[in-house]
Amino acid sequence: MIEIPVELGDRRYPIVIGHGLARLLGDVLGDQKGRRVLVVSSPKVWKLHGPTVSRGLRSLSPKGPVLFPDGERHKTRETLARLHDACLASGLGRDGLVLALGGGVVGDVAGFAAATYMRGIPWVGVPTTLLSMVDSSIGGKVGVNHPKAKNLLGAFHQPRAVVVDPAFLSTLSAREVRSGAYEVLKYGVLGDRALFRSFAGASPDLREWERAALENAIATSCRIKAYVVEKDEREKGLRKVLNLGHTLGHALETVTRYRRFTHGEAVGWGLVGAATIAGRKGLLKDGARAAIVDAVDRLGPRPRLSDLSEGALLEAVSRDKKAEAGRVPFILPTSIGRVVIRPDVTLGDIRHALKAMRACERTGL
Repeated sequence: MIEIPVELGDRRYPIVIGHGLARLLGDVLGDQKGRRVLVVSSPKVWKLHGPTVSRGLRSLSPKGPVLFPDGERHKTRETLARLHDACLASGLGRDGLVLALGGGVVGDVAGFAAATYMRGIPWVGVPTTLLSMVDSSIGGKVGVNHPKAKNLLGAFHQPRAVVVDPAFLSTLSAREVRSGAYEVLKYGVLGDRALFRSFAGASPDLREWERAALENAIATSCRIKAYVVEKDEREKGLRKVLNLGHTLGHALETVTRYRRFTHGEAVGWGLVGAATIAGRKGLLKDGARAAIVDAVDRLGPRPRLSDLSEGALLEAVSRDKKAEAGRVPFILPTSIGRVVIRPDVTLGDIRHALKAMRACERTGL
Protein backbone atom coordinates (compact mmCIF):
# COMPACT_ATOMS: atom_id res chain seq x y z
CA MET A 1 0.00 0.00 0.00
CA ILE A 2 1.21 3.49 -0.89
CA GLU A 3 0.10 6.54 1.11
CA ILE A 4 0.66 10.05 -0.24
CA PRO A 5 -0.26 12.93 2.08
CA VAL A 6 -1.76 16.13 0.72
CA GLU A 7 -0.46 18.65 3.24
CA LEU A 8 -3.03 21.42 3.67
CA GLY A 9 -2.85 22.12 7.39
CA ASP A 10 -6.03 21.18 9.19
CA ARG A 11 -7.45 19.97 5.86
CA ARG A 12 -4.66 17.46 5.36
CA TYR A 13 -5.77 14.16 3.84
CA PRO A 14 -4.21 10.96 2.49
CA ILE A 15 -4.26 9.43 -0.96
CA VAL A 16 -4.11 5.69 -0.29
CA ILE A 17 -3.20 3.40 -3.21
CA GLY A 18 -3.30 -0.37 -3.24
CA HIS A 19 -4.88 -3.37 -4.96
CA GLY A 20 -7.86 -4.71 -3.02
CA LEU A 21 -8.50 -1.61 -0.88
CA ALA A 22 -12.19 -1.56 -1.90
CA ARG A 23 -12.68 -4.63 0.28
CA LEU A 24 -11.11 -2.81 3.23
CA LEU A 25 -12.81 0.57 3.05
CA GLY A 26 -14.14 0.39 6.59
CA ASP A 27 -10.61 -0.08 7.91
CA VAL A 28 -9.06 2.57 5.64
CA LEU A 29 -11.75 5.07 6.68
CA GLY A 30 -11.78 4.03 10.32
CA ASP A 31 -11.46 7.62 11.52
CA GLN A 32 -14.84 8.36 9.89
CA LYS A 33 -16.79 5.82 11.94
CA GLY A 34 -19.86 7.26 13.61
CA ARG A 35 -20.80 9.42 10.64
CA ARG A 36 -23.90 8.76 8.56
CA VAL A 37 -22.53 7.89 5.11
CA LEU A 38 -24.37 8.46 1.83
CA VAL A 39 -22.89 6.57 -1.13
CA VAL A 40 -23.15 8.21 -4.55
CA SER A 41 -22.33 6.21 -7.68
CA SER A 42 -23.50 5.37 -11.20
CA PRO A 43 -25.66 2.39 -12.22
CA LYS A 44 -22.80 0.80 -14.18
CA VAL A 45 -20.22 1.18 -11.42
CA TRP A 46 -22.59 0.04 -8.70
CA LYS A 47 -23.52 -3.07 -10.65
CA LEU A 48 -19.84 -3.95 -11.05
CA HIS A 49 -18.49 -2.95 -7.66
CA GLY A 50 -21.44 -2.31 -5.34
CA PRO A 51 -21.34 -5.68 -3.55
CA THR A 52 -17.59 -5.41 -2.84
CA VAL A 53 -17.82 -1.82 -1.67
CA SER A 54 -20.92 -2.52 0.46
CA ARG A 55 -19.09 -5.31 2.28
CA GLY A 56 -16.07 -3.06 2.73
CA LEU A 57 -18.24 -0.30 4.21
CA ARG A 58 -20.30 -2.54 6.48
CA SER A 59 -18.72 -1.13 9.65
CA LEU A 60 -19.78 2.41 8.60
CA SER A 61 -23.49 1.59 8.02
CA PRO A 62 -23.78 3.33 4.65
CA LYS A 63 -27.01 4.74 3.20
CA GLY A 64 -28.02 4.68 -0.45
CA PRO A 65 -26.68 4.30 -2.99
CA VAL A 66 -27.84 7.33 -4.95
CA LEU A 67 -27.17 6.61 -8.62
CA PHE A 68 -26.99 8.82 -11.67
CA PRO A 69 -25.69 8.05 -15.19
CA ASP A 70 -22.06 8.39 -16.25
CA GLY A 71 -21.00 11.05 -18.74
CA GLU A 72 -20.27 14.77 -18.80
CA ARG A 73 -23.75 15.55 -20.08
CA HIS A 74 -25.12 14.42 -16.70
CA LYS A 75 -22.80 16.74 -14.76
CA THR A 76 -25.55 19.33 -14.39
CA ARG A 77 -27.42 21.50 -11.93
CA GLU A 78 -30.34 19.08 -12.20
CA THR A 79 -28.19 16.16 -11.04
CA LEU A 80 -26.80 18.32 -8.23
CA ALA A 81 -30.35 19.07 -7.04
CA ARG A 82 -31.13 15.34 -6.96
CA LEU A 83 -28.13 14.75 -4.71
CA HIS A 84 -29.14 17.57 -2.37
CA ASP A 85 -32.60 15.97 -2.10
CA ALA A 86 -31.01 12.59 -1.38
CA CYS A 87 -28.82 14.06 1.36
CA LEU A 88 -31.90 15.52 3.01
CA ALA A 89 -33.95 12.33 2.60
CA SER A 90 -31.12 10.26 4.12
CA GLY A 91 -31.06 12.43 7.20
CA LEU A 92 -27.52 13.69 6.71
CA GLY A 93 -26.55 16.40 9.14
CA ARG A 94 -23.41 18.49 9.47
CA ASP A 95 -21.67 15.34 10.70
CA GLY A 96 -22.69 13.37 7.60
CA LEU A 97 -20.32 12.07 4.94
CA VAL A 98 -20.72 11.70 1.17
CA LEU A 99 -18.76 8.86 -0.43
CA ALA A 100 -18.24 9.20 -4.19
CA LEU A 101 -17.72 5.84 -5.91
CA GLY A 102 -17.11 6.25 -9.63
CA GLY A 103 -15.32 8.25 -12.26
CA GLY A 104 -14.65 11.96 -12.46
CA VAL A 105 -18.25 12.99 -13.11
CA VAL A 106 -19.51 11.18 -10.00
CA GLY A 107 -16.70 12.64 -7.91
CA ASP A 108 -17.18 16.19 -9.19
CA VAL A 109 -20.93 16.27 -8.63
CA ALA A 110 -20.92 14.35 -5.33
CA GLY A 111 -18.11 16.55 -4.03
CA PHE A 112 -19.99 19.70 -5.05
CA ALA A 113 -23.13 18.40 -3.36
CA ALA A 114 -21.09 17.89 -0.19
CA ALA A 115 -19.59 21.37 -0.53
CA THR A 116 -22.99 23.05 -0.81
CA TYR A 117 -25.18 20.94 1.50
CA MET A 118 -25.54 22.61 4.91
CA ARG A 119 -22.67 24.93 3.90
CA GLY A 120 -20.35 21.99 3.53
CA ILE A 121 -20.07 18.44 4.86
CA PRO A 122 -17.15 15.98 4.48
CA TRP A 123 -16.71 13.71 1.49
CA VAL A 124 -14.44 10.85 0.45
CA GLY A 125 -13.41 9.88 -3.07
CA VAL A 126 -13.18 6.28 -4.23
CA PRO A 127 -12.30 6.70 -7.92
CA THR A 128 -12.93 3.79 -10.26
CA THR A 129 -11.35 5.07 -13.50
CA LEU A 130 -7.70 5.76 -14.22
CA LEU A 131 -8.58 9.35 -15.14
CA SER A 132 -10.27 10.05 -11.82
CA MET A 133 -7.56 8.23 -9.85
CA VAL A 134 -4.82 10.56 -11.08
CA ASP A 135 -6.75 13.76 -11.63
CA SER A 136 -10.24 14.77 -10.58
CA SER A 137 -10.37 12.97 -7.22
CA ILE A 138 -7.37 14.95 -5.93
CA GLY A 139 -7.27 18.65 -5.15
CA GLY A 140 -10.79 19.51 -4.07
CA LYS A 141 -12.03 21.06 -7.33
CA VAL A 142 -15.69 20.03 -7.52
CA GLY A 143 -18.54 21.30 -9.63
CA VAL A 144 -20.92 20.92 -12.54
CA ASN A 145 -21.02 22.09 -16.13
CA HIS A 146 -22.96 25.00 -17.57
CA PRO A 147 -24.39 24.49 -21.07
CA LYS A 148 -21.94 27.10 -22.39
CA ALA A 149 -18.80 26.13 -20.47
CA LYS A 150 -17.33 23.14 -18.68
CA ASN A 151 -16.91 23.31 -14.88
CA LEU A 152 -18.23 26.87 -14.77
CA LEU A 153 -20.11 26.24 -11.50
CA GLY A 154 -18.05 24.85 -8.68
CA ALA A 155 -16.07 25.18 -5.48
CA PHE A 156 -12.87 24.13 -3.74
CA HIS A 157 -13.82 21.48 -1.19
CA GLN A 158 -11.07 19.04 -0.21
CA PRO A 159 -12.00 15.40 0.50
CA ARG A 160 -11.22 13.69 3.81
CA ALA A 161 -9.47 10.88 1.93
CA VAL A 162 -8.97 9.46 -1.56
CA VAL A 163 -8.86 5.66 -1.77
CA VAL A 164 -7.39 4.30 -5.02
CA ASP A 165 -7.84 0.61 -5.82
CA PRO A 166 -6.20 -0.16 -9.19
CA ALA A 167 -8.11 -3.47 -9.27
CA PHE A 168 -11.09 -1.42 -10.50
CA LEU A 169 -9.23 -0.86 -13.79
CA SER A 170 -9.66 -4.48 -14.86
CA THR A 171 -13.35 -3.82 -15.54
CA LEU A 172 -12.76 -0.76 -17.76
CA SER A 173 -12.93 -0.78 -21.54
CA ALA A 174 -9.74 -0.15 -23.49
CA ARG A 175 -11.06 3.29 -24.42
CA GLU A 176 -11.65 4.22 -20.77
CA VAL A 177 -8.14 3.16 -19.81
CA ARG A 178 -6.66 5.11 -22.73
CA SER A 179 -8.63 8.14 -21.60
CA GLY A 180 -6.87 8.05 -18.25
CA ALA A 181 -3.52 7.30 -19.86
CA TYR A 182 -3.61 10.66 -21.68
CA GLU A 183 -3.86 12.36 -18.30
CA VAL A 184 -0.96 10.30 -16.90
CA LEU A 185 1.04 11.26 -19.99
CA LYS A 186 0.24 14.90 -19.24
CA TYR A 187 1.96 14.56 -15.87
CA GLY A 188 5.03 13.19 -17.62
CA VAL A 189 5.14 16.15 -20.00
CA LEU A 190 4.74 18.74 -17.28
CA GLY A 191 6.85 17.27 -14.52
CA ASP A 192 8.47 13.83 -14.85
CA ARG A 193 10.69 12.67 -17.71
CA ALA A 194 10.87 9.10 -16.39
CA LEU A 195 7.10 8.84 -16.38
CA PHE A 196 7.00 10.21 -19.93
CA ARG A 197 9.64 7.68 -21.07
CA SER A 198 7.67 4.83 -19.52
CA PHE A 199 5.06 5.26 -22.24
CA ALA A 200 7.56 4.33 -24.94
CA GLY A 201 7.03 0.62 -24.38
CA ALA A 202 3.45 0.77 -23.13
CA SER A 203 0.58 -0.87 -24.97
CA PRO A 204 -2.17 1.60 -25.90
CA ASP A 205 -4.53 0.36 -23.17
CA LEU A 206 -1.73 -0.27 -20.60
CA ARG A 207 -2.94 -3.87 -20.24
CA GLU A 208 0.60 -5.18 -20.51
CA TRP A 209 1.93 -3.02 -17.66
CA GLU A 210 2.87 -5.00 -14.59
CA ARG A 211 0.94 -4.27 -11.42
CA ALA A 212 3.91 -2.51 -9.82
CA ALA A 213 4.53 -0.36 -12.91
CA LEU A 214 0.89 0.68 -13.06
CA GLU A 215 0.77 1.52 -9.35
CA ASN A 216 4.00 3.51 -9.74
CA ALA A 217 2.55 5.51 -12.67
CA ILE A 218 -0.58 6.27 -10.64
CA ALA A 219 1.44 7.18 -7.54
CA THR A 220 3.83 9.42 -9.52
CA SER A 221 0.90 11.28 -11.06
CA CYS A 222 -0.75 11.66 -7.65
CA ARG A 223 2.48 12.93 -6.08
CA ILE A 224 2.85 15.59 -8.76
CA LYS A 225 -0.71 16.76 -8.31
CA ALA A 226 -0.47 16.68 -4.51
CA TYR A 227 2.69 18.80 -4.61
CA VAL A 228 1.09 21.38 -6.88
CA VAL A 229 -2.12 21.52 -4.82
CA GLU A 230 -0.12 21.99 -1.62
CA LYS A 231 1.69 24.97 -3.14
CA ASP A 232 -1.37 26.55 -4.75
CA GLU A 233 -4.68 25.17 -3.55
CA ARG A 234 -6.86 27.88 -5.11
CA GLU A 235 -5.23 27.97 -8.55
CA LYS A 236 -3.77 31.46 -8.25
CA GLY A 237 -0.51 30.56 -9.96
CA LEU A 238 1.34 27.24 -10.01
CA ARG A 239 -1.76 25.03 -10.06
CA LYS A 240 -2.60 26.37 -13.50
CA VAL A 241 0.12 24.08 -14.90
CA LEU A 242 -2.22 21.14 -14.31
CA ASN A 243 -4.33 22.54 -17.16
CA LEU A 244 -1.73 21.49 -19.72
CA GLY A 245 -3.74 20.25 -22.72
CA HIS A 246 -7.02 21.29 -21.12
CA THR A 247 -7.72 24.67 -22.73
CA LEU A 248 -8.21 23.28 -26.22
CA GLY A 249 -9.46 20.00 -24.74
CA HIS A 250 -12.30 21.70 -22.89
CA ALA A 251 -13.22 23.59 -26.07
CA LEU A 252 -13.52 20.30 -27.97
CA GLU A 253 -15.75 18.87 -25.25
CA THR A 254 -17.94 21.97 -25.08
CA VAL A 255 -18.47 22.30 -28.83
CA THR A 256 -19.47 18.64 -29.11
CA ARG A 257 -21.65 18.86 -25.98
CA TYR A 258 -19.59 16.21 -24.21
CA ARG A 259 -20.84 13.47 -26.55
CA ARG A 260 -17.89 12.78 -28.87
CA PHE A 261 -14.71 12.86 -26.80
CA THR A 262 -13.88 11.38 -23.46
CA HIS A 263 -12.15 13.94 -21.27
CA GLY A 264 -8.83 12.17 -21.72
CA GLU A 265 -9.16 12.05 -25.50
CA ALA A 266 -9.83 15.78 -25.55
CA VAL A 267 -6.76 16.36 -23.35
CA GLY A 268 -4.73 14.20 -25.74
CA TRP A 269 -5.69 16.48 -28.63
CA GLY A 270 -5.00 19.45 -26.36
CA LEU A 271 -1.46 18.19 -25.71
CA VAL A 272 -0.86 18.11 -29.46
CA GLY A 273 -2.17 21.68 -29.72
CA ALA A 274 -0.09 22.93 -26.79
CA ALA A 275 3.10 21.37 -28.18
CA THR A 276 2.36 22.93 -31.57
CA ILE A 277 1.87 26.41 -30.08
CA ALA A 278 5.03 26.02 -28.00
CA GLY A 279 6.98 25.10 -31.13
CA ARG A 280 5.54 28.05 -33.06
CA LYS A 281 6.63 30.41 -30.28
CA GLY A 282 10.15 28.98 -30.18
CA LEU A 283 9.69 27.53 -26.69
CA LEU A 284 9.95 23.85 -27.63
CA LYS A 285 12.47 22.17 -29.92
CA ASP A 286 11.14 20.19 -32.86
CA GLY A 287 12.39 16.89 -31.43
CA ALA A 288 10.53 17.35 -28.16
CA ARG A 289 7.40 18.51 -29.98
CA ALA A 290 7.49 15.42 -32.19
CA ALA A 291 8.05 13.19 -29.14
CA ILE A 292 4.94 14.58 -27.44
CA VAL A 293 2.81 14.22 -30.56
CA ASP A 294 4.11 10.66 -31.08
CA ALA A 295 3.42 9.70 -27.45
CA VAL A 296 -0.15 11.00 -27.74
CA ASP A 297 -0.64 9.13 -30.99
CA ARG A 298 0.57 5.83 -29.57
CA LEU A 299 -2.32 6.00 -27.11
CA GLY A 300 -4.83 6.66 -29.91
CA PRO A 301 -7.13 6.44 -31.75
CA ARG A 302 -8.96 9.66 -30.92
CA PRO A 303 -12.30 10.87 -32.33
CA ARG A 304 -12.11 13.17 -35.33
CA LEU A 305 -12.13 16.97 -35.01
CA SER A 306 -11.75 18.04 -38.65
CA ASP A 307 -15.48 18.62 -39.05
CA LEU A 308 -15.72 21.02 -36.09
CA SER A 309 -16.17 24.73 -36.71
CA GLU A 310 -13.02 26.74 -36.08
CA GLY A 311 -15.15 29.70 -35.05
CA ALA A 312 -17.08 27.64 -32.51
CA LEU A 313 -13.85 26.29 -31.04
CA LEU A 314 -12.32 29.77 -30.77
CA GLU A 315 -15.47 31.05 -29.06
CA ALA A 316 -15.36 28.15 -26.60
CA VAL A 317 -11.72 28.92 -25.80
CA SER A 318 -12.63 32.56 -25.14
CA ARG A 319 -15.21 31.46 -22.55
CA ASP A 320 -12.70 29.30 -20.67
CA LYS A 321 -13.09 29.80 -16.93
CA LYS A 322 -9.36 30.56 -16.62
CA ALA A 323 -9.69 33.71 -18.71
CA GLU A 324 -8.24 36.86 -17.12
CA ALA A 325 -8.61 40.37 -18.51
CA GLY A 326 -10.03 38.92 -21.70
CA ARG A 327 -7.05 36.61 -22.30
CA VAL A 328 -6.84 32.88 -21.74
CA PRO A 329 -3.49 31.69 -20.33
CA PHE A 330 -2.07 28.59 -22.01
CA ILE A 331 0.22 26.04 -20.39
CA LEU A 332 2.99 25.30 -22.88
CA PRO A 333 5.80 22.73 -22.67
CA THR A 334 9.37 23.99 -22.97
CA SER A 335 10.88 20.50 -22.78
CA ILE A 336 9.82 17.06 -21.59
CA GLY A 337 9.18 17.64 -17.89
CA ARG A 338 8.92 21.45 -17.92
CA VAL A 339 6.15 23.90 -18.76
CA VAL A 340 5.44 27.63 -18.59
CA ILE A 341 2.28 29.68 -18.24
CA ARG A 342 1.88 32.04 -21.20
CA PRO A 343 -0.86 34.70 -21.36
CA ASP A 344 0.23 35.88 -24.83
CA VAL A 345 -1.22 33.10 -27.01
CA THR A 346 -2.95 34.77 -29.95
CA LEU A 347 -5.86 33.73 -32.14
CA GLY A 348 -3.29 33.12 -34.86
CA ASP A 349 -1.44 30.69 -32.57
CA ILE A 350 -4.65 28.83 -31.81
CA ARG A 351 -5.65 28.66 -35.47
CA HIS A 352 -2.19 27.30 -36.29
CA ALA A 353 -2.60 24.64 -33.60
CA LEU A 354 -6.03 23.62 -34.87
CA LYS A 355 -4.64 23.29 -38.38
CA ALA A 356 -1.82 21.08 -37.11
CA MET A 357 -4.27 18.98 -35.12
CA ARG A 358 -6.43 18.46 -38.22
CA ALA A 359 -3.31 17.49 -40.17
CA CYS A 360 -2.48 14.87 -37.55
CA GLU A 361 -5.94 13.39 -38.02
CA ARG A 362 -5.60 13.28 -41.80
CA THR A 363 -2.12 11.76 -41.84
CA GLY A 364 -2.65 9.46 -38.89
CA LEU A 365 0.29 10.92 -36.98
